Amino acid sequence: MPSQKCDPIEFLIKHTVDIRDEQIPAEVMNKSQELFQDTLACILAGSTSQGIKPLFDTTQLWGGNKQATVLGFSEQTSVPFAAMVNSAMGHARDFDDTHDKALNHGCVTLVPAILALAEFLSSPENAEKYKQHGIPFRKISGREFLAALAVGLDVANRMGTAFIAYLHTGWLPTTLWGAFGCVAAGARLLKMDIEQTGDAFGLAYSQVHGNRQALVDGKLAKRMQPGFSAFAGVQSLFMALNGISGARNILQGVFGISQLYADSNIDLECITNNLGTSFETSNISIKPYPSCRCTHAVIDAALKIKKEREFEILDIVSGEISLPPASMGQVGNRFKLRDNPTVDAQFSAQYTAAISFIKGKPALRDFEVEVVSSADNVIALAGRFKTVEFRQDTREMTPIEMKIKLTDGRVFKACIADALGSPTNPMSQEDALFKFNDCLDHCVKQYTPKQKEGLLKMTGNLLGIDDISKLFNCL
Repeated sequence: MPSQKCDPIEFLIKHTVDIRDEQIPAEVMNKSQELFQDTLACILAGSTSQGIKPLFDTTQLWGGNKQATVLGFSEQTSVPFAAMVNSAMGHARDFDDTHDKALNHGCVTLVPAILALAEFLSSPENAEKYKQHGIPFRKISGREFLAALAVGLDVANRMGTAFIAYLHTGWLPTTLWGAFGCVAAGARLLKMDIEQTGDAFGLAYSQVHGNRQALVDGKLAKRMQPGFSAFAGVQSLFMALNGISGARNILQGVFGISQLYADSNIDLECITNNLGTSFETSNISIKPYPSCRCTHAVIDAALKIKKEREFEILDIVSGEISLPPASMGQVGNRFKLRDNPTVDAQFSAQYTAAISFIKGKPALRDFEVEVVSSADNVIALAGRFKTVEFRQDTREMTPIEMKIKLTDGRVFKACIADALGSPTNPMSQEDALFKFNDCLDHCVKQYTPKQKEGLLKMTGNLLGIDDISKLFNCL
């Protein structure tokens, strides 16, 4: 292991390069496969989301070598551009996974980045065209791909948990850690050594960005931001591969993350504890609802009250949703329709509570612009709810509490400490299948039932595939 005098990032760099695929526990590999299948579906669903076609058209305007596919559109562009657009698609409907403690959407940056990279590396045409660049073109197995994903997610979420308690709530964790995760995963596929990988981490740090202002203002830029991180991660890898050096004292340097972002704080145990044997990949939640993860416990509370109590929705006089600071800052603002109703609804505790009482479990269609804009009954009920902040002692998204008051004076309450979709409260297979099909039904490409079944089978057996190019043929 690196000397304690080194910057702690060296532990993660060594972990990235040294751990062998067969050393990664089977349950972690299985979780990576599950996460990949879920993220791929989210990417395809995002292809019809607002703002995605203009982003795609912008990259087409700039051009790029035909190296990797923009999913759904089935058009090829350069590896970093493909990673960027696919990442934005994966995040557009807010259906992507979340590490509930780090508040990080890991797969939405990593999967698009390494998917584009794997497609590039496994192409014989690219191998011939770019043979002078010293790039390790070859057949990549599903197991090698998923091992890279597992390590990248572990790195990104270890960094996230090490700093989450000290970050200003205005920072967007997904974009702070996304490029680092892409570098860790991509360095394995590119067979980079310690020095190259360290330089790539440093180059990623040079491009770290991410704030929540677009979310607060309800702008489409919010869904683009993970794409910027995917682009940065891919860009860092190829620059380092070509000998461009990057900073190495990333975590505790004079101007490292600890100093600049966390008031000189860092939880070092999150970086080093059980490194190589315990993976944060296993602690990632898969979303059952297409909205901000901070709304999920709210939705669970509404569905719980609705299931356990007898009352008419019209009899709800008022409601109160108590949220810890991390959730209050993201979904606690008063609901109002602005330029982008989808974003307004996805990030509203009031709206998601109301639609859950009126309709039940929300699906993708419930957050479409025209549906949100015309849902007068949902908007009216949302207006009867207020949000309050409590549990100021925690930086986590839960617990949340909800109470509603009826016209007859009855008061019903629910408390949710573990939102559906978490590793300790996972979705059912039925719910996962519904999500997969719902996502594919919203893709710009129309999938037949047989094609859906084939894609579900292939992504569910990626560990057994000897050549990942078979996946691209299926897509």
